[in-house]
Amino acid sequence: MRFSLKLVLCTTVITALLFSICGTIMVKENFDRSMDSAVKQNVNQHTLERYALESNMLGYILSGEEFTDEKLAEYGYRLSGYTGDKARRIAIFTGDREEIYSNFPQELTGEAVAGVLNQKGDDYQLEQAGDEIYMILASYLNIESHPVYVASAYDVSRIFTERDRQLRTFLLLNGIIIAISLLAIFLLSMLLTAPIKKLNAASRKIAKGAYSERTRIRSDDEVGELSRSFDQMAQAVEDKIEDLNAALKQREDFIASFSHEIKTPMTAIIGYADMMRLAPCEKDTQLRYANYIYSESKRLEELSRKLMDLLSLSEEPAVLRPVDAERLFYKLKKQMEPVLGEVSLDMQAEKGYVLAEETLLNCLLRNLVVNAKKAGPKDGQVHVTGTAEGEEYRIRVTDKGCGIPKEELSRIEEPFYMVDKSRSRACGGAGLGLAICRKIAELHDGKLNFESEPGVGTSVEIRIKRVKQEEGENAPQN
Repeated sequence: MRFSLKLVLCTTVITALLFSICGTIMVKENFDRSMDSAVKQNVNQHTLERYALESNMLGYILSGEEFTDEKLAEYGYRLSGYTGDKARRIAIFTGDREEIYSNFPQELTGEAVAGVLNQKGDDYQLEQAGDEIYMILASYLNIESHPVYVASAYDVSRIFTERDRQLRTFLLLNGIIIAISLLAIFLLSMLLTAPIKKLNAASRKIAKGAYSERTRIRSDDEVGELSRSFDQMAQAVEDKIEDLNAALKQREDFIASFSHEIKTPMTAIIGYADMMRLAPCEKDTQLRYANYIYSESKRLEELSRKLMDLLSLSEEPAVLRPVDAERLFYKLKKQMEPVLGEVSLDMQAEKGYVLAEETLLNCLLRNLVVNAKKAGPKDGQVHVTGTAEGEEYRIRVTDKGCGIPKEELSRIEEPFYMVDKSRSRACGGAGLGLAICRKIAELHDGKLNFESEPGVGTSVEIRIKRVKQEEGENAPQN
């Protein structure tokens, strides 16, 4: 059974039950009040009738007349004030409960009246005669040693008729209210459960692979909070799936690139070695083949070294110490000037100490400078600047070379990924330099920020934590 149907049924049953109980209590209270009022009125009337009968009979006795049952019957007839169907209902019985006079309806004779004659005080008995209901009261009189029972019957049908009318009205209103409530609760339940249905539909779509599906329910209640949590969960799942797909793609690209990088030099080595083995060749040709074999072997060696560097950076944490930034830049310039050839290195460094592993940071900067040189800067310069900003030291490497397309920037740090493979291989690259730089940056709690525009140039920035000058001066220098 659906939740909306359960909500409708439960709410309707509770509403009907509570309304029925309240209505029944109200009708009963009205009936009890009417009955109490009728009892008081009839008891008073019966008392007056009893006193009248007793006074009249005592009057006969005091006047010297004989007290007889006929006189009781005669006075009972006069007392009843007979006026047709609306006669005052009176019955008189002897002490042995033999009827002297009665104008009770036929249904109220015999056992129906005999029961009330045994009662004392103001007790009454209700009896039905045809369509009418009577309240019967009885009193015992002892008139000059003549025991007499006087009984009165009062029509209280209107009280029961009013009760039945109220019950019918209540049942009609109860049915109308239940029908209206059922419709209102149904519409309300549909409105309240609509977001839940939307959540259910979204979860089914996500389960089938539509990870971009969202509920987007805008409300400030618990369902709205659940919707926002659900959308956050769906976003996290989508991001995770994208990360897994990207990781899978990177792994496939890594394997393909690694296989290609290994295959190319190995093919050259095997080919030149096979030619030297199968056919005699002149000394110059043999030397040329040997040079090819040597250069390709060195390329494999360099590739192996970089892979080992990349693996070692992933396994061993770096020990960070205060390093003098000016001294770091000075050593970098001395190392790179012989390598850059016609490209000059423009370096500007502000004073300061950074928390770093000097060898790794030097390796990062060397890779960035070499990449900047390979980009072919139009002004023949690679610019390296160091700026102290608050608690950080910003190092930026800039060139005015070929630049990198915007769609390639997100992948340039992947192992073996090269924007221009032919140019990179011609310069001796294998696509591992920036992957190593990214690992080094992570070991320093930072990351590489790239800004590039094709034909304009590239700028790479890393921010490293600064330390106080006295900490740097007390640190051991390599």
